[in-house]
Amino acid sequence: MISKLLKGIAAALALCVTIGLAGCSAETPEESSSDSSYSEEEAIHVKVGYIFHDKAENGGITGQFNTQRQKAARRCDVETVYIEDVSVQDFESAVKALVSDGCTEIVSCSPTFTNVLGAISGRYMNVKFINYGANAIGTANVFSYTETAYQGAYVAGIAAAYNSKTQKVGLVADPELLYTYATTNAAAMGVRMVFANGSLCVAGATENNEIKQAVDALLAAGCDVIISYTESPYTAEYCEQKGVKFIGNLDYSGSEENYKNMLMYYYAKRDSLFVSQFKQLKMDTWEPGVYKGSMANGIINISEATSNADKRTQDIIDEIVPLLTSGKARIFSGEIKDTLGNVRYMQNETMTENQIYSMDWYVLGVEPVGNFRKPHESPTNSFEIKS
Repeated sequence: MISKLLKGIAAALALCVTIGLAGCSAETPEESSSDSSYSEEEAIHVKVGYIFHDKAENGGITGQFNTQRQKAARRCDVETVYIEDVSVQDFESAVKALVSDGCTEIVSCSPTFTNVLGAISGRYMNVKFINYGANAIGTANVFSYTETAYQGAYVAGIAAAYNSKTQKVGLVADPELLYTYATTNAAAMGVRMVFANGSLCVAGATENNEIKQAVDALLAAGCDVIISYTESPYTAEYCEQKGVKFIGNLDYSGSEENYKNMLMYYYAKRDSLFVSQFKQLKMDTWEPGVYKGSMANGIINISEATSNADKRTQDIIDEIVPLLTSGKARIFSGEIKDTLGNVRYMQNETMTENQIYSMDWYVLGVEPVGNFRKPHESPTNSFEIKS
């Protein structure tokens, strides 16, 4: 069975070729940066400010942004600070506070800030920005950076399906994260690579109490494996409490043994991006641009299957990951139908990156079970700059 399945997946993916994006390469940002051998006399003083939409110590995606910030800063001997729990309405106030504190570059760490940053950056032309979640050239002082989380979700969908007995996989998706439609659709397409008539049930949630309701609804719908795509780590924590098999979207390296129900995990590792930016700032060689973090350049990472997964899950991962990483496979290629059965793309078509990023519809096989998000109060605008 496993051999036949692997051959089928490999054959389907081998028909595809790599997805390109103007201005991007297969190198990591660090590898494509200027020569890192500089003396202390040549380097200029750099101070970088980070703006977090959530709390830095929440243990979720923001927490991992913060850890990656600290690692890169130590490696490059760069001073970094941050402001946490910032709403979209208060983003410019946070920018002002960091500029007043002496920051020469500001990193926006949430796609919720993407649109406002485009306008605000033009009012601070002496400051350099990383616009996380943007995939197009902005103003002359903006480095646009985005990620292909959907690649990780595709592998997760295949692995989840292989460990499912009901042929129904659940996904908790936070609408505030990058490209939730594309990520959900990729996971669904992964499920249907294993089960032709399998389904991916999706529920929207952000806060922990919403995630709890979402997971319960997915289980009630018949899902027996849950994939997480949330800012909060609570999806994994709640599934662990419930004894439900799950796939995480955070870096659990070194702590896998604490999760008896985790099958694998996918995550973004941005250390090389930050190191590259810091080096260029210190050498005064920084330039605006567009960069896509993907599996090809090591930003999107796939873990090995844990000991909790079916013994043959790793065989599937070993077959799929090299095809995606090497650029020999496309996920959104061939005939693609929506949930109503309408053909959105023909058999001989492949979706462009911009088409993938702008998806606002679900592919065949996705079953929405509800959006459990409630209106959220904006945090106060009294900022504390932390290091």
